[in-house]
Amino acid sequence: MQIGVRICQKMEKDASDVVKQEQKSYRNPPPGNPSCPWLVICHGREGQRQTFYDISEDRCHTRIIPDLRNKWICATSSREWLFVEDQDSGDCCLWKPASLEKIRLPPTEDLVFSCCFLSSSPSDPQSHVLLVDLGEDVVAFCKPGEDAFKRHKVEPYISCAAMFKGQIFLLLKYCELAVVDVENSELRIRALGNKGINWSNPGGIPASRSYLISSGEDLVVVEEMIYALPMGRIYGFKVFRMNFAEGTWEELKSIGDRAIFLSARGGISCSPKDSRVKKNAIYFVQLGDGHIGMYDLEDQSISKVSPCSNIDYRPSYLRWIML
Repeated sequence: MQIGVRICQKMEKDASDVVKQEQKSYRNPPPGNPSCPWLVICHGREGQRQTFYDISEDRCHTRIIPDLRNKWICATSSREWLFVEDQDSGDCCLWKPASLEKIRLPPTEDLVFSCCFLSSSPSDPQSHVLLVDLGEDVVAFCKPGEDAFKRHKVEPYISCAAMFKGQIFLLLKYCELAVVDVENSELRIRALGNKGINWSNPGGIPASRSYLISSGEDLVVVEEMIYALPMGRIYGFKVFRMNFAEGTWEELKSIGDRAIFLSARGGISCSPKDSRVKKNAIYFVQLGDGHIGMYDLEDQSISKVSPCSNIDYRPSYLRWIML
């Protein structure tokens, strides 16, 4: 009889442990994919749910992570950290998905930024967090733990920004590059004086949007060409690499074994190891229909990759991040 009771108690304990483990996993990000980014979709009435889409497996993992409830998420230049901002209070922090560690940051106030960079590891006393506000052409920066972001106005306007080989680059008017330096808590912008990109949109394609991306050994500009009607529909893409020796942009017909992933707030380049992810391709979020599109640079075709239309979300809440 006692043996039977002990067996029942052990079975109940094992079942309880399984439930606790499932609950814990549901409150944590899924295991990361080292070769491809995840598309994060924040949704629900108060943004309490986070769906992580793994494009390499065509699979969604839904979580309810307390640290991400009603939060605005931005990838940083460090794979280990995300920038997280509360939509109601404005409280900000760096958040580490692997350990759930948080580092407090000052409020962004009226900044509407699209890029976040870490000059070095947050454990470095000289590390700075830099935010780029494209609408106001401002670079804001602070050390973790400081009470406010300092602001630096950039002229002419900033098109986009990226970190490449440890340096932060800004893409300015006419595709001129500038480098951001932080020395003694002062920010300096150093223009490189390169030549602009010599190209024009095809007929009937009046609009374009630029992305500056670190892609392996190259710093590239991805030009997204957009139809007038229906507005917002993607026509295609062109890719240019910076030839630093000549100070010129060179068009690339191929990006080799790499793939580029774009969202409204930036892009990521990687070398996918999984055969489901096509190389020499650009993945993008087609706003309005809830699908991920794939542009094949070889045959210049566009196809739909993943149906995410069953999730009610705001387009600005989509992010590609590395976990």
